Amino acid sequence: MYKYICAYFIILIITVSLFSQEKSKITSLSLKDAIEIAIKNHPEIQKSRQNVEAAKGRHLKDISLPPLSLSLSNEYIKGGTSLSNFDERTIEISQEFDFPSVYFAKNSRGNAEINSFVSGLEQTTNFVRIEVKRAYYTALAKYQLLKIAEENINIANEFFKKAEIRYKVGEVSNLELLTAKVHLSEAKSCIETAKKEYNSAVNILNFALGFGIQLDFANIKFLDSLAYNKLNLVIEELLNKSLQINPNLKKVSYELESSEINRQIAWMNLIPSFNASYMLQTRAGVSDYYGVKLGINFPLWFIFDQRGQLQETKAINQYYQFELQNIKNTILSKINDAYIDFVNDEKQLNLYQNELIPQAEEIFRTAELSYQAGEITYLEFLQAKFTTINAKTNLIKSLFDYKEAIINLEVSTGITIE
Repeated sequence: MYKYICAYFIILIITVSLFSQEKSKITSLSLKDAIEIAIKNHPEIQKSRQNVEAAKGRHLKDISLPPLSLSLSNEYIKGGTSLSNFDERTIEISQEFDFPSVYFAKNSRGNAEINSFVSGLEQTTNFVRIEVKRAYYTALAKYQLLKIAEENINIANEFFKKAEIRYKVGEVSNLELLTAKVHLSEAKSCIETAKKEYNSAVNILNFALGFGIQLDFANIKFLDSLAYNKLNLVIEELLNKSLQINPNLKKVSYELESSEINRQIAWMNLIPSFNASYMLQTRAGVSDYYGVKLGINFPLWFIFDQRGQLQETKAINQYYQFELQNIKNTILSKINDAYIDFVNDEKQLNLYQNELIPQAEEIFRTAELSYQAGEITYLEFLQAKFTTINAKTNLIKSLFDYKEAIINLEVSTGITIE
């Protein structure tokens, strides 16, 4: 009996442990960890990896020889007798193959196609990384705005209570008390909006990570911040580096290379292909005969088939040439636009950090002391408070805009900047 009870408790403990592991959620998250999780789990990246594997499979299939043909024939069988009553039997093994240069060209084409899908995987990985960064910084910004809303409601609640006390002793008017009450109601409304926007941002981040509900929405702790990092970016260096390593550009370059090889193969199809056969023969009961057969397949109908291939591959090749130039032009234009935004957002951020925030905080401190001393009205204090809150809110928005500008530079260049 004791053994059964022990076994029951062991099974119960294991079951509870497995259940708790299944239900465990992420409670702390750094940007680096978020990116690693997404790269490992995101379905789009998994799909791109499978595209690479499929391209490798097509490459092997493309350079392989056609199936080997094995045939058996019994001939000169007298009518009304069985198949075994033959006078001549032939066992034949035959193989068709193209000119050797065609296989070298197909091998080069396969490698180019594989490299194209590898670049596509890199492009998808960059896209996922960008989306995670954007979602992570958005959630951070919404979290800090929520903290400002909480600070705002605490101040509003505190001054409403003070306004009630001062109203009872006749130090302030009913209008000032009503104003404090309205402001408290507005602060409560603002914090509810801030909570909603924050939860929505965390949900978007959870989706960007590439799996189901795993983030602990109520207790998630972000290990990174929207801190300003000075970056010494030179546009000429960004342009040159992007033209070298941009995955979208590399992808189309490999597609252009593949299309050029396709043109070569189309021309090679005008070269005859070959077939060879080896035969073991039995005749009149003697089985020590053999035979060899060599053949050449001439593309006599090239006016339709090969001519059509040449026309098609030429058009596709020119298409990728124009596409490559178009992508280069687009990259240069987007990098220029993103760099201008980056410079402007950095200036705006420095303005808030170095001038507007210190001034707004000094105004609030002075107004708070003056209000407590009865030197200014609540409305005057409220104006100072709004100035400080707006400055803090705009600072967070400027920090996010700065991060967003860096992200847009990464999108346009294909380079990981930060």
